[in-house]
Amino acid sequence: MPTNADQPIVRRELLRAGATALLAGAAAKAQQAGSPAVVTGTQAGRKFRAWLGNAASGQVEDLELLPLADRQVLVRTEASAPCYTLVLNGLGGTPSIPPQPPNPAAVAPGGGNPAILNHTFVGVVEAIGPDVRRVKVGDRVVVGVTSQCGQCYPCLHGRADACQFTFGIPAGFFPPIAKRSGGATVGAQLGIGGLSELNVVFEEYTCPVFTSVPPAELSLLGDTAATGVAAAMCLMRVEPGSDVAVLGAGALGMTAIQAARIVGAGQVIAIEPIKHRRDLSLKLGATTVLDPNQEGNNLVERVRELCKGPTDRLFAGGRSWSTGRGADNRGADFTIEAVGRCGDRPKVEQPPDPTGILPMQQAWQMTHRGGSLIYLGFGQPGNVSYPASQLANNGRTLISGQQGGLNMMRDLPRFVRLIERGQLDLKTLVTSTWPLERTREAFQVLSDRTEMCPVVVFS
Repeated sequence: MPTNADQPIVRRELLRAGATALLAGAAAKAQQAGSPAVVTGTQAGRKFRAWLGNAASGQVEDLELLPLADRQVLVRTEASAPCYTLVLNGLGGTPSIPPQPPNPAAVAPGGGNPAILNHTFVGVVEAIGPDVRRVKVGDRVVVGVTSQCGQCYPCLHGRADACQFTFGIPAGFFPPIAKRSGGATVGAQLGIGGLSELNVVFEEYTCPVFTSVPPAELSLLGDTAATGVAAAMCLMRVEPGSDVAVLGAGALGMTAIQAARIVGAGQVIAIEPIKHRRDLSLKLGATTVLDPNQEGNNLVERVRELCKGPTDRLFAGGRSWSTGRGADNRGADFTIEAVGRCGDRPKVEQPPDPTGILPMQQAWQMTHRGGSLIYLGFGQPGNVSYPASQLANNGRTLISGQQGGLNMMRDLPRFVRLIERGQLDLKTLVTSTWPLERTREAFQVLSDRTEMCPVVVFS
C-alpha cells in the first residue's frame, strides 16, 4: 500500500501522462490541418501559397515551410510591389530590343529550381530565430532588395547600399525555405522573395517601421520608391534652389522628383515620353516637363537653356553662356537618370532609345561642369563613353546609384515620416492592387507601362 506521502506523486504522474496524450492528439490534428505551430512551437510544416517561377510563366503553388535558421525572420506578407526588372526580358509581347542574356540576379537558389519571385515586400513578423536582434514578433517590417548588416566595410563607411551581405556572399548561400508537394525544396529570389503569403529572410534585410501607413504604399519602400528618394536626398544631396533634371518618370524617377521638391529645388525638369507620367509628374513636383520624342536632338540644349540662370555676368554670380573654347557652363546642377532598359514594347508612347544608353549619354551632356549626376537605370546593354578630356578636366561628380545610396535603417524611418506628413505621396503611385493568383496580370500592366505601380496584396 502506498503511503499518503506517495499519493500526490502518483496523481501528478497520471496527470502528466494524460496531458502528454492530449497534446499528442492535438498535435496530430494540427498537423493534419496544416497548423503545426499551434502546438509544437515550431513554424516548420506550415502551409502557404507562393508565386514560383518567373513573371511570364510562373504560377501559384502550395508550399510547406521548412525550419527557421538562427538569424532568419518569418514574415506574414501584407503587400509586395513587382519590380520592372522582372519584366525586362518580356512577357511574350514584341521585344523592344533583341533578347538579352538572363539576369544572373534572377537565377533561383537550389540549382535553377523555381524560386519565390520578387525581392521586396512589407509584412508582420510572426517568428524569429534565436539570434535575431533587429526585430521582434509583431513588428511590421519593410524587407528590401539590399541588406544592411552594419558590420562589413561598406556599411562601416556609410555605403550600406553596397553591403557585402548582399554583394559579397558566395553562390548558394541562401538556404531553401520551403518544400513543394513532391518534396523538392525551394528558395526565394535573391534570398528575399515577396510574392508569397509567408516569406523567410535573414534579419539583415529587414527594417522595422512603426506606422499605420497602408501596406501597399509601404511596399514601394523596399526598392523603387526608396531608391528614388535616397538618390536625391541622401546620396546626391540636392540643394535648395538648385536646378534638377530627371530622365524617366517611372516609380524611381517620380519619387526622385518628389524628393527634389521636398528639399526645395528651384526647378525640377521631368523628361519622359509617356504622357500620363508627364501629367502626374507636374502634380507631384515637376516644374517643367519635356517629351524626349518631341525634343529629339534638341533635348540637351533645351535643358541647358532652362538651367542657364538669370545672368552670365561672372562677377555677379553668373555662369558662362558662351559656347566658345568649351566655356559653356549651362546645365542642370543635379541630373538623375532613371530610365534603364525597356522590355516588351509598351502599349503607351515608345522611348526614343529602348536600350537606355542614349539617356545615360544625355544625362552627362545636360549636367554643367562641376555638377552631379546619378545613374539609377538597370539592364542597359552595351557601353557608355565620355570625351576623355572632358571627363578628366571638365568633369562632373558621377555617381553609380545602387539603390540610390540607401541606408535602410537610417533612411526608411525618415521616409515613413515624410509619408505620414503628406510630403511624400506614394498613395498616388499605387495605381492598382491584385491578389496573388492574379500576379501575372499585375506584371502585364507593369510591362505595358499603362500604370505606375501595381501591387500584389495579401489579406
